[in-house]
Amino acid sequence: MIEIRKEDFSVDEIVERMKSPKIGAIIAYVGTVREFPEGVGLSFDEDDNAIQKLEEIRKDAIDRYDIEDVAIIHRVGSLSISENILLVAVSASHRWAAFDACKSIISDIKDFHKSWKKEVRK
Repeated sequence: MIEIRKEDFSVDEIVERMKSPKIGAIIAYVGTVREFPEGVGLSFDEDDNAIQKLEEIRKDAIDRYDIEDVAIIHRVGSLSISENILLVAVSASHRWAAFDACKSIISDIKDFHKSWKKEVRK
């Protein structure tokens, strides 16, 4: 599941959707806007390539790790300090595969952010 949206998301709702009898671990990462000097938030423009890039990141993780599913929700628009930016949830039979995949996905998205995010200054 890949979503790009302006509205906030529910971590509980996504985790509940990922549960099944063969799942032993669901790792959920929530990225938030942190405080930085002279800044009041971040802005993410809507990007036609973003869905495709996030889907590539998702597919790569599923191919590389022993995991069942990946959900990525990324917000766009102007986001203030402490607001949610990103949800990455990974389900797997075993926790270590889920942890490893989640770390990899977050790193790949962080690299992608370099071309996508803008700091909003005072």
